[in-house]
Amino acid sequence: MAVRLTGSLYTCETHVLYVGPMIASARHAHHAGQVLWAPDGLVLHGEDGRQRHAAVHVVPPNRPHAHGAAARAAVLWVDRNDLSWDRALERLDVSSGLPSALGARLGESLSPEEARELAQALLAVVATAHGAHVHAPLHPAVRRMCKLLDCTASGPAMRITELAQQAGLSIRQLRHRFTQELGINPRSYLRWRRLRRAIASIEKGATLTEAAAEGGFADGAHLCRVFQAQFGMPPSQALSSVRFAGSLI
Repeated sequence: MAVRLTGSLYTCETHVLYVGPMIASARHAHHAGQVLWAPDGLVLHGEDGRQRHAAVHVVPPNRPHAHGAAARAAVLWVDRNDLSWDRALERLDVSSGLPSALGARLGESLSPEEARELAQALLAVVATAHGAHVHAPLHPAVRRMCKLLDCTASGPAMRITELAQQAGLSIRQLRHRFTQELGINPRSYLRWRRLRRAIASIEKGATLTEAAAEGGFADGAHLCRVFQAQFGMPPSQALSSVRFAGSLI
C-alpha cells in the first residue's frame, strides 16, 4: 500500500494549512503558492530540475516542483489571487519568526490556537505586514469573470464567448487580462475551482465518485488525474488518511 499523508488539514480564510509528516511528491504545479517548513529539512526539486536541501521553501503559483519526505512539516497553500505574489517575492523573508516551539511538534496534532499562530507565521514569510490578509486587487472585469466561473464550477463549463459578453470584454481582451492578473487562463482557473469544490466535498465525507460529480468532473478517474497533476500524488494518498481539522476563523 502506498504511503499516505496522515497529518491534519486546516482551512484559514481562503488558505489551507497541512501539519504532519510529509510524503514525497512527483513533479506538479498548482494555482496556489506554497510556503513549506520542514525544521529538519527536506529535498526539493525546482523548476530547473536541480535538487537542493532546505528547511523553509517558497513555491510561487503555477511553478513546477517536487519534494521529498519529512517526518515533520507544515505547508500553507495561498491562492494566486489571494496575494500580490510579485511584490511578496521581492520582500521574501525566509528567516522570519517561525515559532520554534511549534516546529518541534509538527509531527503532532496542534490546537486551533497553535495552528492559527503557525498559519500566520507562514503567511508572514511571503506577505507584508500590512497586506497579509488582503486579497490582491483585481481588474473589475476579472472579478466578474471569477465570480461567474465560481458559480459554474459544479456544472457545464461556460463558453468563452458567454464569459466575454458578461465580463464586458472581447475574447482576446478577456484571455489576456485574466492570464495577466491570475497567471492562468479561464479554463485552468475553472479546473482549480472545481478541484477545490471536490476536496471540500471529500472533507464532508463524500466518496471520490460523489466528489467528482460535485466538482463537475466527468468521473472519479478524471478527478484523480487533475488532482495528481496539481499535487503530485493521487487523492487516495493525500486525503484518505488525513484529519480534516476544520476552520481556524
